[in-house]
Amino acid sequence: MKLFLKILAVVLFIGYFVASIILWRSKDDMVVCQRFFINVCDSAECDLITADKLYNYLHKEHLLPQGKLCRDIALSEIERCVDRIDLLTNINCYYMQNGDVYLQVEQRRPFVRVMTDDGDTYYLDRQGERIAVDTMFVADVPLITGNVDDQVMSTSLIPLVEYIEAHDFWSKQVSQIYISPQHEVKISPRVGNHTILLGNIDNYERKLESVLALYNQAMPDVGWDAYEVISVKYKDQIVCTRRDKKYRHDTWTKKTLPTYE
Repeated sequence: MKLFLKILAVVLFIGYFVASIILWRSKDDMVVCQRFFINVCDSAECDLITADKLYNYLHKEHLLPQGKLCRDIALSEIERCVDRIDLLTNINCYYMQNGDVYLQVEQRRPFVRVMTDDGDTYYLDRQGERIAVDTMFVADVPLITGNVDDQVMSTSLIPLVEYIEAHDFWSKQVSQIYISPQHEVKISPRVGNHTILLGNIDNYERKLESVLALYNQAMPDVGWDAYEVISVKYKDQIVCTRRDKKYRHDTWTKKTLPTYE
């Protein structure tokens, strides 16, 4: 008899608990949404997508929750709609007991923009993952053009861009990186009417240090527009093609350019 009473008590408790949840949920579903809050994580550091842009985007899609009963708000549809924006991840939409609806998202940050010879254009994040170009945002990031391969991007060019972006001088000097059909890397600087030819991607730190040494020692004498191409594709040598065809090349080595290492 005592065991029966204990079982009955447990069953009644569970039934009461379930009924309470159902009644609470039913009452909650009848609440009308008055306020809609959008939280874009890290918006203080990266504001390519703002709460206002997302609000307007959902307005155009007729998915704003204000004025609707909570039970009629398509939370999953809001999430699916926002998920179509490549720049966003970890999307979560929910409502509270008082009817307030919250949309929380995180941003994927573009690291480089790629424009290929065959007309494809997209962003990449630091992990080498694609982010579709969208008219909702324009990121001020380094540009890579030419014969771009995703595998080369993630394994070689992303580290090169990270090096450039972290360098006090090169982060201000490099405007564009071009990949030739022969997979040679060419850099267009902001100062100086010339192209820096790295050749293959190997030892890019050493090659850029060599160009910087040339800048410091030779450019004050010959001028920033004297050369058409500055090549460091060959080991221990800098070959500069003069713009004035009267002079074909200037060549520096470790011996003639002491800071070249």
